[in-house]
Amino acid sequence: MLAVRWYGRRDIRLEEIEEPAVKPGFIKIKVKACGICGTDLNEYLHGPLFIPTEEPHPLTGKTAPVTIGHEFAGEVVEVGEGVRDFEIGDRVAVFPVIHCGECYFCRRGMENLCVNFGVTGLSEDGGFAEYALVRPYQAYRIPEGVSFEEAALVEPLSVGVRAVKKAGMMPGDSVVIIGAGPIGLCVLLVAKASGAGKIIVVEPLEARRKKALELGADVTIDPSGRNTEEVVEEIVSETELGADVSFECVGLNETFKTAVESIRKGGRAVVLGVFKCITSFNAKGLVVGEKSMIGSVSHSADDFCRGISLIDSGRVDVRPMITSKVKLKDIIERGFEELVENRDRHVKILAIER
Repeated sequence: MLAVRWYGRRDIRLEEIEEPAVKPGFIKIKVKACGICGTDLNEYLHGPLFIPTEEPHPLTGKTAPVTIGHEFAGEVVEVGEGVRDFEIGDRVAVFPVIHCGECYFCRRGMENLCVNFGVTGLSEDGGFAEYALVRPYQAYRIPEGVSFEEAALVEPLSVGVRAVKKAGMMPGDSVVIIGAGPIGLCVLLVAKASGAGKIIVVEPLEARRKKALELGADVTIDPSGRNTEEVVEEIVSETELGADVSFECVGLNETFKTAVESIRKGGRAVVLGVFKCITSFNAKGLVVGEKSMIGSVSHSADDFCRGISLIDSGRVDVRPMITSKVKLKDIIERGFEELVENRDRHVKILAIER
Protein backbone atom coordinates (compact mmCIF):
# COMPACT_ATOMS: atom_id res chain seq x y z
CA MET A 1 0.00 0.00 0.00
CA LEU A 2 1.02 3.66 -0.33
CA ALA A 3 2.06 5.52 2.80
CA VAL A 4 3.72 8.86 3.61
CA ARG A 5 6.64 8.17 5.95
CA TRP A 6 8.54 10.64 8.11
CA TYR A 7 12.30 9.97 8.23
CA GLY A 8 13.63 13.31 9.41
CA ARG A 9 13.51 17.05 8.94
CA ARG A 10 12.53 17.88 5.37
CA ASP A 11 12.51 14.16 4.68
CA ILE A 12 9.10 12.61 4.17
CA ARG A 13 8.70 9.94 1.52
CA LEU A 14 5.84 8.38 -0.38
CA GLU A 15 6.56 4.68 -0.21
CA GLU A 16 4.99 1.39 -1.15
CA ILE A 17 4.97 -0.63 2.07
CA GLU A 18 3.34 -3.80 3.28
CA GLU A 19 -0.32 -3.48 4.19
CA PRO A 20 -0.67 -3.87 7.98
CA ALA A 21 -2.18 -7.10 9.25
CA VAL A 22 -4.84 -6.60 11.89
CA LYS A 23 -3.64 -7.40 15.43
CA PRO A 24 -5.63 -8.64 18.42
CA GLY A 25 -7.27 -5.71 20.13
CA PHE A 26 -7.14 -3.47 17.04
CA ILE A 27 -9.35 -2.63 14.09
CA LYS A 28 -8.18 -2.03 10.55
CA ILE A 29 -9.46 1.00 8.71
CA LYS A 30 -9.41 1.86 5.03
CA VAL A 31 -8.53 5.53 5.18
CA LYS A 32 -10.92 7.72 3.19
CA ALA A 33 -9.64 11.20 4.13
CA CYS A 34 -6.72 12.61 6.13
CA GLY A 35 -5.89 16.26 6.80
CA ILE A 36 -2.52 17.96 7.14
CA CYS A 37 -2.24 19.41 10.64
CA GLY A 38 0.06 22.25 11.62
CA THR A 39 1.90 19.71 13.77
CA ASP A 40 2.52 17.53 10.69
CA LEU A 41 3.89 20.54 8.84
CA ASN A 42 6.12 21.48 11.78
CA GLU A 43 7.45 17.92 11.96
CA TYR A 44 8.25 18.16 8.26
CA LEU A 45 9.99 21.52 8.53
CA HIS A 46 11.48 21.49 12.04
CA GLY A 47 11.16 17.97 13.48
CA PRO A 48 11.60 15.81 15.32
CA LEU A 49 9.28 17.56 17.77
CA PHE A 50 6.97 14.77 18.91
CA ILE A 51 8.04 11.83 16.75
CA PRO A 52 10.30 9.46 18.74
CA THR A 53 13.65 8.99 17.03
CA GLU A 54 15.91 7.44 19.66
CA GLU A 55 13.88 6.08 22.57
CA PRO A 56 10.80 4.03 21.55
CA HIS A 57 7.50 5.52 22.62
CA PRO A 58 6.49 3.88 25.95
CA LEU A 59 3.03 2.83 24.74
CA THR A 60 3.70 1.97 21.10
CA GLY A 61 7.34 0.89 21.09
CA LYS A 62 7.72 2.85 17.88
CA THR A 63 10.52 5.06 16.56
CA ALA A 64 10.92 6.80 13.20
CA PRO A 65 10.28 6.22 10.42
CA VAL A 66 6.54 6.53 10.99
CA THR A 67 3.54 7.01 8.75
CA ILE A 68 2.30 10.48 9.66
CA GLY A 69 -1.25 11.85 9.76
CA HIS A 70 -3.60 12.05 12.76
CA GLU A 71 -6.67 13.83 11.34
CA PHE A 72 -8.41 11.00 9.54
CA ALA A 73 -11.54 8.97 8.98
CA GLY A 74 -12.38 5.80 7.15
CA GLU A 75 -14.21 2.50 6.97
CA VAL A 76 -13.62 -0.58 9.12
CA VAL A 77 -12.41 -3.46 6.93
CA GLU A 78 -11.15 -5.93 9.56
CA VAL A 79 -11.75 -6.51 13.26
CA GLY A 80 -9.02 -8.00 15.42
CA GLU A 81 -9.43 -10.79 17.93
CA GLY A 82 -11.07 -9.69 21.16
CA VAL A 83 -12.68 -6.60 19.67
CA ARG A 84 -16.41 -6.19 20.18
CA ASP A 85 -18.89 -3.53 19.09
CA PHE A 86 -17.38 -2.95 15.66
CA GLU A 87 -18.33 -4.50 12.35
CA ILE A 88 -16.89 -4.46 8.85
CA GLY A 89 -18.34 -1.47 7.05
CA ASP A 90 -18.61 0.81 10.07
CA ARG A 91 -17.79 4.43 9.16
CA VAL A 92 -15.53 5.99 11.79
CA ALA A 93 -13.59 9.12 12.72
CA VAL A 94 -10.32 8.47 14.53
CA PHE A 95 -9.61 9.92 17.98
CA PRO A 96 -5.80 9.87 17.68
CA VAL A 97 -4.89 10.17 21.37
CA ILE A 98 -3.08 7.14 22.78
CA HIS A 99 -3.19 6.85 26.56
CA CYS A 100 -2.26 4.32 29.21
CA GLY A 101 -5.62 4.27 31.01
CA GLU A 102 -3.90 3.78 34.36
CA CYS A 103 -2.15 7.00 35.39
CA TYR A 104 -3.56 9.74 37.65
CA PHE A 105 -4.91 11.70 34.69
CA CYS A 106 -6.39 8.79 32.73
CA ARG A 107 -8.28 7.61 35.81
CA ARG A 108 -9.91 11.04 35.97
CA GLY A 109 -10.92 11.27 32.31
CA MET A 110 -8.05 13.57 31.36
CA GLU A 111 -6.45 11.27 28.82
CA ASN A 112 -5.03 14.29 26.96
CA LEU A 113 -2.72 14.76 29.98
CA CYS A 114 -1.66 11.09 30.23
CA VAL A 115 1.90 10.78 31.51
CA ASN A 116 2.63 8.52 28.54
CA PHE A 117 0.58 10.56 26.06
CA GLY A 118 0.96 9.59 22.43
CA VAL A 119 -0.69 10.28 19.09
CA THR A 120 -1.44 7.94 16.22
CA GLY A 121 0.39 9.47 13.27
CA LEU A 122 3.27 10.70 15.43
CA SER A 123 3.94 8.04 18.06
CA GLU A 124 2.93 5.23 15.69
CA ASP A 125 1.78 4.80 12.09
CA GLY A 126 -1.16 7.00 11.16
CA GLY A 127 -3.52 8.10 8.46
CA PHE A 128 -1.52 9.19 5.43
CA ALA A 129 -1.78 5.65 4.11
CA GLU A 130 -4.32 3.43 2.44
CA TYR A 131 -4.90 1.48 5.66
CA ALA A 132 -4.32 2.12 9.35
CA LEU A 133 -4.68 0.17 12.59
CA VAL A 134 -6.32 1.82 15.60
CA ARG A 135 -7.56 0.71 19.01
CA PRO A 136 -11.32 0.38 19.51
CA TYR A 137 -11.35 3.33 21.93
CA GLN A 138 -9.96 5.50 19.12
CA ALA A 139 -12.76 4.78 16.65
CA TYR A 140 -16.03 6.74 16.79
CA ARG A 141 -18.87 5.93 14.44
CA ILE A 142 -20.02 8.82 12.31
CA PRO A 143 -23.64 9.35 11.25
CA GLU A 144 -24.56 8.74 7.61
CA GLY A 145 -25.09 12.45 7.10
CA VAL A 146 -21.45 13.21 7.95
CA SER A 147 -18.99 12.70 5.10
CA PHE A 148 -15.55 11.19 5.53
CA GLU A 149 -14.05 14.57 4.61
CA GLU A 150 -16.02 16.31 7.36
CA ALA A 151 -15.12 13.50 9.77
CA ALA A 152 -11.41 14.08 9.11
CA LEU A 153 -11.91 17.55 10.59
CA VAL A 154 -13.46 16.29 13.83
CA GLU A 155 -9.98 16.13 15.37
CA PRO A 156 -9.04 19.83 14.95
CA LEU A 157 -12.63 20.84 15.72
CA SER A 158 -12.35 18.97 19.02
CA VAL A 159 -9.35 21.12 19.95
CA GLY A 160 -11.68 24.09 19.58
CA VAL A 161 -14.37 22.33 21.61
CA ARG A 162 -11.95 21.84 24.48
CA ALA A 163 -10.66 25.41 24.39
CA VAL A 164 -14.16 26.91 24.48
CA LYS A 165 -15.11 24.56 27.31
CA LYS A 166 -11.99 25.50 29.28
CA ALA A 167 -12.82 29.18 28.79
CA GLY A 168 -16.13 28.82 30.62
CA MET A 169 -17.60 30.96 27.88
CA MET A 170 -21.14 32.23 28.47
CA PRO A 171 -23.68 33.13 25.75
CA GLY A 172 -23.14 36.70 24.67
CA ASP A 173 -19.50 36.85 25.76
CA SER A 174 -17.25 38.91 23.51
CA VAL A 175 -14.40 36.88 22.10
CA VAL A 176 -11.04 37.68 20.53
CA ILE A 177 -9.26 34.93 18.61
CA ILE A 178 -5.61 35.51 17.79
CA GLY A 179 -4.60 33.52 14.75
CA ALA A 180 -6.95 32.31 12.00
CA GLY A 181 -5.18 29.12 11.06
CA PRO A 182 -7.11 25.84 11.24
CA ILE A 183 -7.22 25.78 15.06
CA GLY A 184 -8.20 29.43 15.39
CA LEU A 185 -10.98 28.92 12.86
CA CYS A 186 -12.17 25.82 14.71
CA VAL A 187 -12.32 27.87 17.92
CA LEU A 188 -14.33 30.45 15.97
CA LEU A 189 -16.83 27.83 14.76
CA VAL A 190 -17.32 26.37 18.23
CA ALA A 191 -17.56 29.77 19.92
CA LYS A 192 -20.18 30.86 17.39
CA ALA A 193 -22.17 27.65 17.91
CA SER A 194 -21.92 28.18 21.68
CA GLY A 195 -23.59 31.58 21.55
CA ALA A 196 -20.66 33.98 21.59
CA GLY A 197 -21.43 37.68 21.19
CA LYS A 198 -19.05 39.81 19.14
CA ILE A 199 -16.16 37.75 17.73
CA ILE A 200 -12.95 39.56 16.78
CA VAL A 201 -10.18 37.75 14.89
CA VAL A 202 -6.59 39.01 14.74
CA GLU A 203 -4.74 37.60 11.72
CA PRO A 204 -2.05 39.04 9.38
CA LEU A 205 -2.96 37.02 6.26
CA GLU A 206 -5.75 38.58 4.21
CA ALA A 207 -7.11 35.26 2.89
CA ARG A 208 -7.49 33.93 6.41
CA ARG A 209 -9.17 37.12 7.59
CA LYS A 210 -11.68 36.70 4.76
CA LYS A 211 -12.21 33.06 5.76
CA ALA A 212 -12.81 34.12 9.37
CA LEU A 213 -15.52 36.53 8.23
CA GLU A 214 -17.03 33.80 6.07
CA LEU A 215 -17.20 31.51 9.11
CA GLY A 216 -18.88 34.06 11.35
CA ALA A 217 -16.39 36.57 12.73
CA ASP A 218 -17.80 40.07 13.22
CA VAL A 219 -14.52 42.00 13.04
CA THR A 220 -11.05 41.16 11.77
CA ILE A 221 -7.85 43.02 12.61
CA ASP A 222 -4.63 43.00 10.62
CA PRO A 223 -1.74 43.29 13.13
CA SER A 224 0.91 43.72 10.43
CA GLY A 225 3.24 46.61 11.16
CA ARG A 226 1.49 47.43 14.43
CA ASN A 227 2.64 46.95 18.00
CA THR A 228 0.73 45.08 20.69
CA GLU A 229 -0.60 48.27 22.27
CA GLU A 230 -2.20 49.39 19.02
CA VAL A 231 -3.89 46.04 18.45
CA VAL A 232 -5.13 45.93 22.04
CA GLU A 233 -6.51 49.47 21.74
CA GLU A 234 -8.56 48.45 18.70
CA ILE A 235 -9.92 45.37 20.49
CA VAL A 236 -10.87 47.46 23.52
CA SER A 237 -12.59 50.00 21.27
CA GLU A 238 -14.68 47.17 19.81
CA THR A 239 -15.63 45.77 23.23
CA GLU A 240 -15.66 48.87 25.49
CA LEU A 241 -13.77 47.25 28.39
CA GLY A 242 -11.89 44.51 26.59
CA ALA A 243 -12.99 41.06 25.50
CA ASP A 244 -14.58 38.65 27.95
CA VAL A 245 -12.49 35.78 26.55
CA SER A 246 -9.41 35.54 24.36
CA PHE A 247 -7.93 32.54 22.58
CA GLU A 248 -4.21 32.55 21.70
CA CYS A 249 -3.76 30.19 18.74
CA VAL A 250 -0.31 31.18 17.45
CA GLY A 251 2.42 30.64 20.04
CA LEU A 252 4.46 33.86 19.87
CA ASN A 253 5.45 36.34 22.56
CA GLU A 254 3.55 39.20 20.88
CA THR A 255 0.34 37.20 20.44
CA PHE A 256 0.55 35.95 24.02
CA LYS A 257 0.75 39.54 25.27
CA THR A 258 -2.19 40.50 23.06
CA ALA A 259 -4.28 37.65 24.46
CA VAL A 260 -3.68 38.74 28.08
CA GLU A 261 -3.86 42.49 27.59
CA SER A 262 -6.95 42.53 25.36
CA ILE A 263 -9.30 40.96 27.91
CA ARG A 264 -11.25 43.00 30.46
CA LYS A 265 -10.74 42.81 34.22
CA GLY A 266 -11.89 39.38 35.32
CA GLY A 267 -11.54 38.07 31.76
CA ARG A 268 -10.10 34.71 30.69
CA ALA A 269 -7.26 34.09 28.26
CA VAL A 270 -7.07 30.56 26.88
CA VAL A 271 -3.68 29.64 25.43
CA LEU A 272 -3.57 26.95 22.72
CA GLY A 273 -0.52 28.01 20.71
CA VAL A 274 2.53 25.74 20.80
CA PHE A 275 5.36 28.04 21.87
CA LYS A 276 8.92 27.73 20.62
CA CYS A 277 10.05 30.83 22.53
CA ILE A 278 10.21 32.19 26.06
CA THR A 279 7.35 34.60 26.70
CA SER A 280 7.28 37.75 28.82
CA PHE A 281 4.64 40.33 29.69
CA ASN A 282 3.72 42.81 32.39
CA ALA A 283 2.07 40.63 35.03
CA LYS A 284 0.79 43.61 37.02
CA GLY A 285 -2.27 43.90 34.78
CA LEU A 286 -2.96 40.20 35.26
CA VAL A 287 -2.93 40.58 39.05
CA VAL A 288 -4.76 43.87 39.55
CA GLY A 289 -7.27 42.94 36.87
CA GLU A 290 -7.89 39.49 38.35
CA LYS A 291 -7.48 38.00 34.90
CA SER A 292 -7.21 34.24 34.36
CA MET A 293 -4.79 32.40 32.07
CA ILE A 294 -5.81 28.89 31.07
CA GLY A 295 -3.85 26.32 29.10
CA SER A 296 -5.68 24.02 26.69
CA VAL A 297 -4.07 21.10 24.88
CA SER A 298 -5.42 18.53 22.47
CA HIS A 299 -8.83 17.11 23.43
CA SER A 300 -10.56 14.37 25.40
CA ALA A 301 -12.91 11.66 24.19
CA ASP A 302 -15.85 13.78 25.36
CA ASP A 303 -14.59 16.71 23.28
CA PHE A 304 -14.30 14.42 20.26
CA CYS A 305 -17.88 13.21 20.66
CA ARG A 306 -19.03 16.82 20.95
CA GLY A 307 -17.21 17.63 17.72
CA ILE A 308 -19.06 14.87 15.85
CA SER A 309 -22.36 16.05 17.31
CA LEU A 310 -21.77 19.67 16.27
CA ILE A 311 -21.13 18.64 12.67
CA ASP A 312 -24.01 16.13 12.54
CA SER A 313 -26.50 18.64 13.94
CA GLY A 314 -25.50 21.29 11.41
CA ARG A 315 -24.54 23.74 14.13
CA VAL A 316 -21.01 23.74 12.73
CA ASP A 317 -20.08 23.52 9.06
CA VAL A 318 -16.43 22.56 8.62
CA ARG A 319 -16.59 22.21 4.84
CA PRO A 320 -15.50 25.81 4.07
CA MET A 321 -12.22 25.06 5.88
CA ILE A 322 -11.28 22.51 3.21
CA THR A 323 -9.35 24.50 0.63
CA SER A 324 -7.87 21.62 -1.35
CA LYS A 325 -8.34 17.87 -1.82
CA VAL A 326 -5.60 15.78 -3.45
CA LYS A 327 -4.88 12.11 -3.95
CA LEU A 328 -2.60 10.45 -1.41
CA LYS A 329 0.11 10.00 -4.05
CA ASP A 330 0.28 13.78 -4.51
CA ILE A 331 0.12 14.87 -0.85
CA ILE A 332 3.81 15.73 -0.49
CA GLU A 333 4.05 18.04 -3.50
CA ARG A 334 0.47 19.35 -3.58
CA GLY A 335 -0.06 19.24 0.17
CA PHE A 336 3.02 19.75 2.33
CA GLU A 337 5.03 21.73 -0.20
CA GLU A 338 1.96 23.68 -1.24
CA LEU A 339 1.46 24.79 2.37
CA VAL A 340 5.11 25.77 2.64
CA GLU A 341 5.02 27.84 -0.54
CA ASN A 342 1.45 29.16 -0.46
CA ARG A 343 0.30 29.12 3.16
CA ASP A 344 -1.84 32.20 2.62
CA ARG A 345 -4.03 30.33 0.12
CA HIS A 346 -5.01 27.44 2.34
CA VAL A 347 -6.66 26.42 5.58
CA LYS A 348 -6.95 22.64 5.36
CA ILE A 349 -5.61 20.31 2.68
CA LEU A 350 -6.97 16.74 2.65
CA ALA A 351 -5.56 13.60 1.16
CA ILE A 352 -8.37 11.43 -0.18
CA GLU A 353 -8.24 7.75 -1.02
CA ARG A 354 -6.14 6.50 -3.91
